[in-house]
Amino acid sequence: MNSPIETTGDVGLSMYAVVHHPDGRVWDAVLEVWEVFNAGHWANYAVPLLEQGGGYYRAEYPAAITGVLTTECIYRQAGSAPSLGDAPSAGIGQSQGVNLVAVNNDTDAVISLLANLNTMQRGEAVTGTLTPTQATTNLTDSTDDIFVGRLLIWTSGALTRRAGYIQAYNGTTKKLTFSGMGGSPVNGDEFIII
Repeated sequence: MNSPIETTGDVGLSMYAVVHHPDGRVWDAVLEVWEVFNAGHWANYAVPLLEQGGGYYRAEYPAAITGVLTTECIYRQAGSAPSLGDAPSAGIGQSQGVNLVAVNNDTDAVISLLANLNTMQRGEAVTGTLTPTQATTNLTDSTDDIFVGRLLIWTSGALTRRAGYIQAYNGTTKKLTFSGMGGSPVNGDEFIII
């Protein structure tokens, strides 16, 4: 799910965003396609931001855009329709990727980082076996030992910030075996596997 496009401004403005592809193309929000910039299509590029109250403006990010880091420029509409002469709103706006690209200013590095982050698994301990070296979990993977060699870090409960390496995983019982934590988790304690 994409984050919303959002900004703030004076109350009662007409605001819109124009979404840009890293290769220079622009999103046509009417036809739902990327296209080479065409000044005559400016009104088609506008993704309207609706005021939510108190000068906070928001739009759902176009669901048809997937698999690409984009940037958005937010404009204050001056007339009755979006126009190429509309001024960008200075110093406000949000992006679907520009901050991530700050990772070494390298899109490939960002994509690699995202792939790595997507391998992480969140879960929690559930009633069953809960000892300093084993925990029954709510994990859904049914492949035995799929997590062996990875690091388990507790993120809530009395074991918060304690970590140990996973030595076994039973895909049927969802029980993890790990190096000793110096204490036992309880039902509902959360963890992340990296």
